[in-house]
Amino acid sequence: MKQSSSMLMNHLDPAPLSMSACTTILVGHQVTVDGSFIIARNEDHEAINAKLFNFHLAETPQLHDFHSIGAMGNKFTYPAAKQALQYTSNSDFDTNGTSFGAAGFNSAGVGITATETIFNNAQVLAIDPYVTATGIGEDAIVNIILPRVHSAQEGVALLGHIIETQGTAEGFGVAFVDNDGIWYLETGSGHHWMAAKIPADKYFVSANQGRLVDYVANHPDFMGSVGLVEFAHKHHLPSAENSEVFNFHRAYSQDVEHDKTYNYPRVWTLQHLYTDGLTTPIDQGESFPVYLTPKNKLSVYDVMQGLRNHYQATDHDPYAHCNPADPYRPIAVFRTEHSHVLQLRPYLPTAIGKIQYIAYGMTALSVYLPFYQGMTAVPEALTVGDNNADNHSAYWKFRKLQTLAMMDWNQFSPIVQQAYDDFEQQTAHKQKQMEAEYMQLYIAQPAQAVALINAFEHDILTLALALTEDLTNELFTRLTINVDKLYHFSGA
Repeated sequence: MKQSSSMLMNHLDPAPLSMSACTTILVGHQVTVDGSFIIARNEDHEAINAKLFNFHLAETPQLHDFHSIGAMGNKFTYPAAKQALQYTSNSDFDTNGTSFGAAGFNSAGVGITATETIFNNAQVLAIDPYVTATGIGEDAIVNIILPRVHSAQEGVALLGHIIETQGTAEGFGVAFVDNDGIWYLETGSGHHWMAAKIPADKYFVSANQGRLVDYVANHPDFMGSVGLVEFAHKHHLPSAENSEVFNFHRAYSQDVEHDKTYNYPRVWTLQHLYTDGLTTPIDQGESFPVYLTPKNKLSVYDVMQGLRNHYQATDHDPYAHCNPADPYRPIAVFRTEHSHVLQLRPYLPTAIGKIQYIAYGMTALSVYLPFYQGMTAVPEALTVGDNNADNHSAYWKFRKLQTLAMMDWNQFSPIVQQAYDDFEQQTAHKQKQMEAEYMQLYIAQPAQAVALINAFEHDILTLALALTEDLTNELFTRLTINVDKLYHFSGA
């Protein structure tokens, strides 16, 4: 990044701020250090919107139909599941755990991250517009799909069917993962969509823009809406020429001036971070590869660091240079509500093989905590909080420290980052110990194995919150000293 700072500099006009925006990273198991699949995303929207961790028990049948609720809900509904699987979600505080689930795993070992906000082009939306009043939106996906599906591909098929029959209320990308691999679905219009299986030896990055390009009909690694290609030909959508490989991106997605500062720099930065030798210009997003091989196999930690990136060591770091008006929107933004890295290790039992690493609030000033699929007792601090600061919720304890650190980034952020980095390394060591103990218990003593996971989660969160309180007090002390120096009025 340091050598490339000149490439980051240009004279493009600043793009307007998007109300809700995210960054997604997907990694195939052949290019991870431990043979795991990884799907990850920053959920960026509003700093005061507390996210809560939800544990949903299996229901036969579900007691209630799904109804969109919350500030951004519409009139979309979906019938209750006849046999709902156990699953986790990360909801907005005002949805009672039933909406805006964001990400989670179910008891069949399927994981989802939903959604990456994307935008389809004006030409296709003029023909097949979004069904904003009653179509499926971001708020519904996790809570509709996870209780029902036993594989990633089944999840793609179900979401695709809903889009085709009820329409989509907005443009989005959704990632699904299971023991067989990763699928990524993107909307094309109000009723059209495509999905691709991520190559096992590649990684994929998206930042608020449709990134899928090639679509091959009747191929096992591709899925799509009925008539996807024919619709494009009929309505003369861009680059909808007859060929064996159909260019979904040119027909259904968009590349506009706004992307050059808001979206392209994030994808460019991650691709150049993970892969050497790229010569793609930062303002030519259509030239970016869809899939890439990393220079080194990627770890969960590498993905976390990618989601923490804010163009550090370049002229476009808005925090180090105290320049919130910088035209390039960073990956790590203060309004991130939560970030998750879902890791699936198919060679381990589901209870410990599926992990959600969650960081609440701004990734560059937060700590990723591991939550195992086998957890059945959620610590109370993760289940409370709203849009007003408090002294009880985990969300607000992390958020208050982050707000304080932003008062003097250059002085305070290194303190927080070093402490949290040390904590993550210590936690990784404790995970290995806990997992080894779990493997000795889970067959002969399953109840003790579950209790072991629950105790681990409680202890890790307790330690993280204690560290956060210590850091908050340290920063308050330093800030008090700074204010005293500024307004000391000494003269005795």
